[in-house]
Amino acid sequence: MSNDSVQPGGVALRDPWYGAPLSAAFRRFWRKYTVFTGRASRAEFWWWWVTSFVVGLVLQLVPQLFTPGSAAFENPVGSYLFVLWGLATLVGSLALGARRLHDANRSGFWQFLHVLVGIGSLVLLVLFLLPSNPKGPRFDV
Repeated sequence: MSNDSVQPGGVALRDPWYGAPLSAAFRRFWRKYTVFTGRASRAEFWWWWVTSFVVGLVLQLVPQLFTPGSAAFENPVGSYLFVLWGLATLVGSLALGARRLHDANRSGFWQFLHVLVGIGSLVLLVLFLLPSNPKGPRFDV
């Protein structure tokens, strides 16, 4: 499928989908898993992160049902599933983060702030919340 093809909702895959619904944001995440160029709207970004958080939480808690005696979040099976989910979505999450930063007219390399545990992630949270800023074509595909 080419990046110029119009997706359900009338938005080409290469373009950010402002106001994207949850299902569209989820599909676009997987279709653009390794795409670090272009832009991603706030809706695309946050719907994915909410979905990813819920999936991670479920993967942590479902094994708890089968071992009711262990403390919550201390089940090794849940921890392994959570880590596998994180590894499976790592590249796509970095690509989506870069596209989101591009939409706010920032370089995707700002994601290296994650290395500064705590303060770096807080700064990135603020950057991910910024509205679209389409100045200049440097991040357009």
